[in-house]
Amino acid sequence: MLDRTERLTVALTVIFVGTLAATVYADSPAVWLGWATAMVLLAGSALVLANRAEPPPED
Repeated sequence: MLDRTERLTVALTVIFVGTLAATVYADSPAVWLGWATAMVLLAGSALVLANRAEPPPED
């Protein structure tokens, strides 16, 4: 099965593709700007959550 970070990656991919399709259909510069901003925030938040959820490796 998929672990937590793999499920998060799949969810982000599905969200990305779905919202991209809607953005292409809207075909507005303002929508493109909003979509790009939202995707950067979403991907950044996911990276922070994934990296903070796991303890650092011990040497």
